[in-house]
Amino acid sequence: MAVARVLDPQPQQVNINSNFDAHPNGVQIDNSQPVKFNNNSGSTISITFANTAISNRQVFTNIDNLGPGQSVTVSPLVTGVTVNYQVWNNLENFGPFAIEVGTGPLEISVTNGIPTPNRAAVPVNGDIQFAATDQQCSLSWSPSNPTNPALTTVYVGQTNNQVATVRGNLGQVSSYMLNTQAPVKAHKVQGGGGGTIKVT
Repeated sequence: MAVARVLDPQPQQVNINSNFDAHPNGVQIDNSQPVKFNNNSGSTISITFANTAISNRQVFTNIDNLGPGQSVTVSPLVTGVTVNYQVWNNLENFGPFAIEVGTGPLEISVTNGIPTPNRAAVPVNGDIQFAATDQQCSLSWSPSNPTNPALTTVYVGQTNNQVATVRGNLGQVSSYMLNTQAPVKAHKVQGGGGGTIKVT
């Protein structure tokens, strides 16, 4: 009788070079696939993963003090989401870089028209999802809207906002502005901020 063997997925390799860049900058992995970070920078580095901005989930455990020439393998703690991370050398940070675990968006939370994170990265054909915590705001893009379906409004609550694919070539950066109009007594006060999304 034949016995089926389940093979563990091979780790996705990410190399950190002497400029503290991650190569590849953005990766898409299977739900249970680990990521192996190889420190080829020649310096001791740390790698910090941002919690998801809307649901506040930790996707990977941070990596502290990875020595030159050393490697470490980490596995995702949650799936169906994109996470951004930064490489730190002393007090200087590099990135953001992106890992999509399974299929899921990078979350961008908006409060008073200010996005968190304001600098974001997604893999090629990666997804994003905005959600406002307090009030609806308009969303405009420069040089053009890279999202499909086109996102032009951020609504309150995660379930009220579509997930959209970011179209663009590797290295493309799209800027966006958020605009709120909150009534204050007899007039409206406009607020908001903006950010960038890079295809990595």
